[in-house]
Amino acid sequence: MDKTKSKIIKAFTLLFLILFPFGQLIRSEVVFFGTNITIHPIDVVIVLIFLTTISGPFSKPQFYKSMTSFLTVAVFSLLFSTSVFGVAQVIKGAFYLLRLISYLFFFVALFNVVKGKEAKNTIYNLLIAVAAISAIFGWIQYFRFPDLRSLFYIGWDDHLYRLIGTFLDPGFTSIILVFGFLLAAVKFIEEKKKIFLLLSMLLLLSVTFTYARAAYVALLGGVYVISKMKGNFRPLLITSLFLLALTLFLPRPAGYGVMLERTHSIYAKLTNYGQTLNIIKEVPLFGVGFNNMCLAREKYLGDRETTSHACSGSDSSLLLIFATTGVLGTLAFIKFAYDLLKGSGRNLYSTAFLGSSAALIIHSFFVNSLFYPWVLGFMAILAILKE
Repeated sequence: MDKTKSKIIKAFTLLFLILFPFGQLIRSEVVFFGTNITIHPIDVVIVLIFLTTISGPFSKPQFYKSMTSFLTVAVFSLLFSTSVFGVAQVIKGAFYLLRLISYLFFFVALFNVVKGKEAKNTIYNLLIAVAAISAIFGWIQYFRFPDLRSLFYIGWDDHLYRLIGTFLDPGFTSIILVFGFLLAAVKFIEEKKKIFLLLSMLLLLSVTFTYARAAYVALLGGVYVISKMKGNFRPLLITSLFLLALTLFLPRPAGYGVMLERTHSIYAKLTNYGQTLNIIKEVPLFGVGFNNMCLAREKYLGDRETTSHACSGSDSSLLLIFATTGVLGTLAFIKFAYDLLKGSGRNLYSTAFLGSSAALIIHSFFVNSLFYPWVLGFMAILAILKE
């Protein structure tokens, strides 16, 4: 890749990190051929990086073949879905697919431009910084705007006395904070600098105040992998004790969401899994197209409540892949994930990447976090640091 393209991609990557902590606050809605399309500034940046990358020759990482195989199946599934829903109806799904392609090519773009120990260390520290800033924004929201139940009327879940931050959802906010904690913890283990200990404590505390139980499990899963790689389970023991102590003393003001023993969300997820499985049964081989879940819910389940921001997803990322790209797409995605994970060493960056990957896999069983734009971008950057 030539120097000019490399500089452009680096500049756009820095812009992506600057915009990252503002989350959903800077989103906008546009109407395209009668379809409402959500535009995130970070998506625009990633699409520009994608176009810059493919505008000329570039080096291909070892996971490139399996990545493009998955994308090929996803494109075919979307084209196939036009025979079911019609061309006009799948326009929104086509934008989702363009976004997915652009984010996966972000991995490729960074593979071409992130070189050298100093550059990797700077970028790693920037990832911790954006997670910490996201936590600070979350605390501002928690103290200034604790009651966000009014968001229910514009398609978001209603939350009271929970740290939901600029992503307007404790589930998605929590996984970003978990990533930040894991990266800061690994850095502290490696370098013993107090600043990273303080940052990890801030991020751990922030995670607990999301009251997102999936994040608690994901965090411990990530720390387990890190401890296993280091051959020392003290980090897991210490983190578990701190997490237990913090959850025991969490404030329990008014609101069902702060009850860690709540069962309503569990039943809701089981219902959602069942609905997704019913969609899978309808088109198991090719899926309904990425990401035509709202259309599929309406056609196959008779669900006309498609104004929610959650209608286009599933509470399980793996089930979402199965439902939208079918058996072929699921197998292709698993191969891509395997190729991305294999070959990781035991250096700082590989440890942080594998720990974060474990946390994400666990979290994605309960929240559709795998394809969340901020998560994809974060993991793309972290994945290339280990190369």
